[in-house]
Amino acid sequence: MLMEIKVEPLTKEGFKDYGRVVEIPDAEPSKVGEGWECWSYVQTMDIDTEVGMGLVTTNVRPFEVDSMERHDSREELLLAINEDIIQPVATYKELYSPDEQPEVENVKCFYLKKGQGIILNKGIWHSPAYPAKASTTYLFAIEKKPDIYGDELIDPWVEFVGSKKIAFK
Repeated sequence: MLMEIKVEPLTKEGFKDYGRVVEIPDAEPSKVGEGWECWSYVQTMDIDTEVGMGLVTTNVRPFEVDSMERHDSREELLLAINEDIIQPVATYKELYSPDEQPEVENVKCFYLKKGQGIILNKGIWHSPAYPAKASTTYLFAIEKKPDIYGDELIDPWVEFVGSKKIAFK
């Protein structure tokens, strides 16, 4: 079964059940200088150990998802660097259940403009991001510690309940 989902623009209100939005605020910068402006501490992450950063190249492909991963003990930052991306996410039922599976009914897809980012709450299901138009690269940052359940280095992908799939547009 394929469930269709409409992509939503990224807003703080729309994303609040999944995490926090990272973007230039509608406020005066906290620091300025000749040729630059800085907005300090636009977001924070709940961390207690070293943070690793990585880059993901995401290529044009059908807008379909059949599995997701999650991190039950850490938040994750995703940042659209040079092109817009679409990020599918889903809420969970039990944060620390080894039998947890994502459900298609809980999925939303958010459109991140170049320069926007998100911090996923602990336990939020997500797939790799999709390029909105053209293949691109995005940045992720996450604590370098294991999750309670699952191993991202072996095979973190969990199929939707009932082997369902989503498509988005």
